[in-house]
Amino acid sequence: MAILATEMKLPVGITTLHLSRKSVYLLVLAVALTGGGGYSYVQQGQAVSDAVTVQATVDSAQVERIESRRSIDYEPEIEYTYEYQGETYTSEQVFPGPTIRTYSDRSKAQSVVRSYEPGTTVQAYVRPSAPSNAFLIRERTPWPTRALVIGSVLLGLVVLAGLGEKRPGRHELRPEREVRSPPSRTWVERNDERLRRLSKWALLVCFVAFWLSMVGLAFGILSLSEGSTRTVEADLLGPVGIPLLAAAGFWVGMIFSLCLYGLQSFSRYRRLRRRLHQPTPPSPFKHPSRLVTILGTDSDELPEYGRRVRITGWAFVIAAGMTAILVRLLYGAV
Repeated sequence: MAILATEMKLPVGITTLHLSRKSVYLLVLAVALTGGGGYSYVQQGQAVSDAVTVQATVDSAQVERIESRRSIDYEPEIEYTYEYQGETYTSEQVFPGPTIRTYSDRSKAQSVVRSYEPGTTVQAYVRPSAPSNAFLIRERTPWPTRALVIGSVLLGLVVLAGLGEKRPGRHELRPEREVRSPPSRTWVERNDERLRRLSKWALLVCFVAFWLSMVGLAFGILSLSEGSTRTVEADLLGPVGIPLLAAAGFWVGMIFSLCLYGLQSFSRYRRLRRRLHQPTPPSPFKHPSRLVTILGTDSDELPEYGRRVRITGWAFVIAAGMTAILVRLLYGAV
């Protein structure tokens, strides 16, 4: 392995990964997420499959509020006592595996605690190989799978960037007068500037309106809660429901605006490809390794052609990410 000032060369089988400093950081993060998620996934699987049932007595049950800079989560804390092979143990583990499970919604954490009243006898699960680590709910937590997915995606991106061409998107363009124009232009090409202005204004309006809706949602929650710690149940047409629906609508509007901008930008990219010198290089949108490398390159380091590929790619990537967030929220609400 040879480490340079700005690049690391990592031999992998019959090939070599060329990693920038940013790629090295992402590689470390990807390996950590994949390794931690994989270890937790295996541990949870073994705990679920090997566990035997025992009778446990609930000592205490409550919801713990966990505050951080970015969010507030709630953890069900249940302490219980049980016997296994003549030994008495005390545990606070609710789910199997080395990780704890928290909820962003207090009501979900309360629904877990509600099933375990102090003083009642409940069923717990014990692994014979680790009798002191009993748990109450025989199901996997979502964290290991999420860590594996995120780590695998990051690892794939790092590998694609490392295997791709080292300087893609840096092709010079011929003057426009040397390029023969097609006999007819597409609708997008004919309305290029109009689509660009429309998509940018729509994105700006939806972005501002989304955050105004979130402010309205916060005030609506405060007006209903009135200092109470109880869960807020709101009507869709009430002071919470209307801002929430508006925020969802403007979020969808931002996705459509990004897609419209990406479509217009892709049309410009196609026109720039006509000006490339022969032989024409492969399209980055058909070769993921080239596209990933261009997306990770600073805009100032790219000529006009590379910048257009980067802008187009990021527009669709951000739109896809926002769509995934929306689907995840809708799935969690069902």
